[in-house]
Amino acid sequence: MKKDLALSKKLDKEILKKIEFNHNYWENNAKKHKDSHKVSWGDRYIIDLEIENVSTYISNGDVVLDAGCSNGYSTFKISKNKKIKVRAFDYSKKSILHANKTKRVKDKKNKIDFYHANILEIPEKDNFFDKAYTIRVIINLLSWKLQKESILEIYRVLKPGGLYIMSEAFIGSLKNINSLRKVAGMSPLEVHDFNLYLEEKKLEKFLNRYFEIVEIRKFSSVYYAASRFLRYLTLNKKSEDSFINSFNKYFAEFKETENSGDFGIQKIYVLRKK
Repeated sequence: MKKDLALSKKLDKEILKKIEFNHNYWENNAKKHKDSHKVSWGDRYIIDLEIENVSTYISNGDVVLDAGCSNGYSTFKISKNKKIKVRAFDYSKKSILHANKTKRVKDKKNKIDFYHANILEIPEKDNFFDKAYTIRVIINLLSWKLQKESILEIYRVLKPGGLYIMSEAFIGSLKNINSLRKVAGMSPLEVHDFNLYLEEKKLEKFLNRYFEIVEIRKFSSVYYAASRFLRYLTLNKKSEDSFINSFNKYFAEFKETENSGDFGIQKIYVLRKK
């Protein structure tokens, strides 16, 4: 266990370059978009779905870690109607700057503490939090080794029996939606340079040593099938391509069922610390 929890002291030059690239990307996004949801993504409907589904697992009285909170857009919404305490950090100093500015208006009860930190070295005590969540954070670590280390840091700071709500992007689901797009002759969706999507089977094998997998929530499958496939069947060459439109808004309101499939790149793994 100690060996697994030990952080890497040496990173090769290629990984360091990727980390620097990512850091600059998110700092520039924070500078450009400030307190907007666009700092993390332009698709507000999927962000709202993430917030709704993560919130399901947060209860009154919880002490919560938001690991990789960006500018706090989701943090404020998740904590709004709950009696909780949140410690929220991000690696982007500009994002934290905007989060603390917004906090003056949106967190009058002082439920949230925002601070700058690195998910590979979380400055929190062992076994401290009732719940922790990440929203599209682990995928910004551009090696499987670093992704594992970040997960183990969250494991460390959670109480035994505490929940880690991992809302991330997955390669298996990407392949499924691309198979659907291929039928209609559409170009495949691709992974951004600043992301490394998680591989489900490899992840689950790793997680099983440390967590019980309580649930895998495929909350975005209907939305992705509609917004990344069906909608494009209705477009012509002159149509504007954007995330925010009446078609996407309509399908964002549909709830997943046992028949919804696995077309949504964003999924939630609900994990209980062993």
